[in-house]
Parts: sequence; C-alpha cells; structure tokens
Amino acid sequence: MAELVLGVGSSHGPSIQSPPERWARLADGDTRDPRFDYQELLQAAPAGLEHEITSEVQHARHGAAHKALAKLTDIVTDARLDAVIVISNQHRIRPADNHPVFGVLRGATLPVMRRSDEPFDPDARFVAESKRPRAKTLVNKPGHPALANYLIESLIEKGFDVACADQVPDGSAIDDAFAFPYEWLMRGADTPLVPFHLSRDLPNQATPTRCYQLGTALGAAIRDWDSDARVGVISSGGLSHQIVDEDLDRRVVAALTAGDADTLCALPRKRLNLGPGTPEILNWIAVAAVMAPLKMTLVDYLPAYRSIAGTGHGLTFGYWRQ
Repeated sequence: MAELVLGVGSSHGPSIQSPPERWARLADGDTRDPRFDYQELLQAAPAGLEHEITSEVQHARHGAAHKALAKLTDIVTDARLDAVIVISNQHRIRPADNHPVFGVLRGATLPVMRRSDEPFDPDARFVAESKRPRAKTLVNKPGHPALANYLIESLIEKGFDVACADQVPDGSAIDDAFAFPYEWLMRGADTPLVPFHLSRDLPNQATPTRCYQLGTALGAAIRDWDSDARVGVISSGGLSHQIVDEDLDRRVVAALTAGDADTLCALPRKRLNLGPGTPEILNWIAVAAVMAPLKMTLVDYLPAYRSIAGTGHGLTFGYWRQ
C-alpha cells in the first residue's frame, strides 16, 4: 500500500512573489478592486495599521515568509516523495469553462509557466481573461494519470462526485495555484503531480464540513492505493486575503495545530467569504482531514498588510508529518 508521509500548507500569491517594494502597487489596485468596497473597509479598519505598512515591517514580513518557505522546501525534499496531490482552486475561470465543486486534472504532462521568466503582474487581476497574453515560457512537468484515475474512482465510490479534465487549453499553463509547489517547494524536482480542484467560489462552494469529509475520504484512498509510492498532499493558498482577517486566521491556525476538527467544520461561510481569497482556508481543512489524526506544526503566521484599509494577506506556512 502507498505511504502517506507528508502534508504541507502554504500561502501563495503576490505578497510572496512580489518584493515588498511593489506591495504599494498591490495596495493601489485594492482601491479599484470591484470585489469589495475599499472605502467601507477603510472606515472599519482597526487602528494602528499605519505601523503595519511601513517599509521596515513589510520587508520583515516578506523575509520571514521566504524563510518559512525555505523550511517547507527542506521538509518536502527530505520526504523523498514519489507523487504529490495539490489541493487548491482555479483562480481564473474562462466563460466557457466548467467550474466543478471538486475536480481532478489527470493529464500525463502539466504545462507550467516559469515565474522566474515572467514575474507576477499585480495589475493582471483587472485584465479580462480573453485579453491576457499567453504564457511565453511553458515547461512540461509530469502529471500522474494512474493516481488521478484511482482517486476519481475511489472518491466516487465513497460518495463524492468528482469531475475530471485531461488537459488545459493549448498554449495555456495550469493555474498558478497548482504550479506554485514546483517553483517554491520542490526545488525544481519533476515529481509527478495531481492537481485537485476545490472550488472557492460561490455558489458552488462546499461547506467546511464537506471539505473535511472529502479530506477524510481522500486520505483513506491514498493509504489504500496499491502502490509502494511515498505520497504528499499540499494545500496551496490561504489564509485570509485580499482582506486580512487576523482573528479568523488565528482561530484556524489554533484549530489546525490542535487537530480540532469541530472548530474547522463550524467555520461560518459568511466569515470565510469576507475576502475574495479567504475561502482557500477550505484547502487547509481538507488537508488537515487527509492527515488526521496528525496535527499541524506551524512554521509561521504573518499578517502581511499592504494598506491602512486592512487589505493584504494572512501568510501561513505549516506541515503534518510523523
């Protein structure tokens, strides 16, 4: 049987991929983001955020995030993984795309955009998908169709209807959320990877309880896989963003480190959806269930603010292992 040896949770996104000197550009974009009312946030923001957006604090947060990523990278390397399942969500949905609650990409090869050649563009969120330029540098990384098909069949048998896709559109790359571990956690290793889509978007967003149930079923399926592979599971994304919710983040971190499934399952949907990216906490809930009864070891939590309105990212890094 396969050996489930490691679970990892890592934030991704512009606060990591952009140097702190460019966080001001992100903050400027927040004033125009149609997904929330910036002026309303400004009125409700807690006092003292002026200190949080100083250059010194932002550089410290950015440096600590990369230190945490380096630690996670060492842990992933030491695990000697034969296969990785990345639980995250599609960030950019084309009008013609399907948008399942749960889905698996089972391609034999996964086209990945190399970020070192194409740095993160903080203004890309304002460009329609149809008008975005195609990725210039694509690198083919290995998928794992056999594991993908096995997971689909096993989860359907356990009562989870799982969609599947065999490839992304020609000339496109897999979503950054799924490619993130290749560049930031795996030291360029060609470890076969299965992207597992968990929708963060309403109305087709599973409840925290359902995500925990999915993780339990996924963990059981991995352990029952007729293979001698060493398998790792990665939650890519989260915690709160583009609006920082420190209270929610700290509640989630406390539950993850305590193995408190009841608290994770009881997180209110309304609170999870206050920030456009905050529902990525659901990815962490699923991985916590995959790895249960192990508890998460926290590497770091960093409330990385970029404006006095409280916009930014609750950067979080942790792992589960024996």
